[in-house]
Amino acid sequence: MKIGFIGFGEAATCIAEGLASEGATGMTAFDIRERPAPNGVAMAVSLQGLLAEADIVFAAVTSAVALNVAREAAPYLTPQHLYVDINSISPQTKIAVGKVITDTGARFVEAAVMAGVPGYGHKVPMLLGGQAAPALIELMKPFGMALEDFGPEIGRAAAFKMFRSIMVKGMEALFQECVLGADRYGVADRVLDSIADGYPGIDWNKLASHLIGRTAIHGERRAHEMEEVAETLKALGIEPMMSAATAKRLHWATDQGLKEKFGDTAPESFHEVLKAIAEHEKK
Repeated sequence: MKIGFIGFGEAATCIAEGLASEGATGMTAFDIRERPAPNGVAMAVSLQGLLAEADIVFAAVTSAVALNVAREAAPYLTPQHLYVDINSISPQTKIAVGKVITDTGARFVEAAVMAGVPGYGHKVPMLLGGQAAPALIELMKPFGMALEDFGPEIGRAAAFKMFRSIMVKGMEALFQECVLGADRYGVADRVLDSIADGYPGIDWNKLASHLIGRTAIHGERRAHEMEEVAETLKALGIEPMMSAATAKRLHWATDQGLKEKFGDTAPESFHEVLKAIAEHEKK
């Protein structure tokens, strides 16, 4: 059994490093950008080359290109392949990806990643959908991955994640907008303390820093995910008022140069983010 990764950004790299620590060997990755590879991973020069080497393939690209990547991979897939899509895309797109893959004779599993990969590595919780989900769980069992079979229906795991994101990413956008305004009057901390009076049991200042800090380094991916959420709601006949607004706010944060400022290390306090935004506005 050989493991491969299409797309080798932060998520795939963290998973690969974790698998290597559990004894996985002979892993291969392909990315359109030049990426450093950790020990135990060889970089393929083409998508065709990757698929010639790998049996289990984790697709970890951006949501905007997930379906196109599946189409590009299709000519090189065979019944020996098990294609696992871990991208944050809508149920409709997961279903479309699944059809492209299974039409080749390959097996398909949708995976909804339910937490930040850097904090968990290869043990990040994933909900799996598809007929081949039990097979993937069995194959990956030696490596300690946290995989849950969410049923044979494709799209259900993605829907679970999409609707959860309305709350999680929505809170990120709300916190960001709240402290952006409150800080101009020097009352951001007091505002959060006041919220805690009405909703005890939560450290609202700490939560604001955590969520705004994560947005600072992952804002673009989160914004695209919320666009997928909006499309999911539209397909159900529900106007995505809050989801569309959340995507807009997260895109705005991305345009403030926060990723360039903080890299892959989330700032500890939302005050650091506010300072970075102020510095960016002066340029």
